[in-house]
Amino acid sequence: MWLRLTLLVALAFVPQGCARKDPAVDSLIGSEPQRLSFGPPPQVLQTFVEKMKMCWFSPGETLDGYRYEAGERYPGEDVQSPEGYPNVMLFQPGGGPPLFEIQFHKYNENTLIVTRNYAMSTELSTKVKRDIQLWALQGSDCAS
Repeated sequence: MWLRLTLLVALAFVPQGCARKDPAVDSLIGSEPQRLSFGPPPQVLQTFVEKMKMCWFSPGETLDGYRYEAGERYPGEDVQSPEGYPNVMLFQPGGGPPLFEIQFHKYNENTLIVTRNYAMSTELSTKVKRDIQLWALQGSDCAS
């Protein structure tokens, strides 16, 4: 019995030892929390922006009065991600530098969502990050 148990535990760890590291993930070390979302980055970005407009930028919502820009970081433009990626930048009312960035990196056939808080308040960035974590699962309303 102990031999079977030991063998099962050993077999459970074998795939982890053989898994290759993904350079895309390694290059993002030092960024803020990462979430995996199913689908390619352009599809995930489109779904995300639609939900963001409805849940954050509608009158009376979290970022009412703020603005956003969806764009593309091209290969070599970002030292940490030389292959490029789509992103969304959040700006305060009246302009100025970006407060927050949401990046959509290709990860196999899916998308790794990475956030960077440049100057957003702790309270607001906590809510934004929580929403992003929920939305990565691609639910149909603002709470999921």
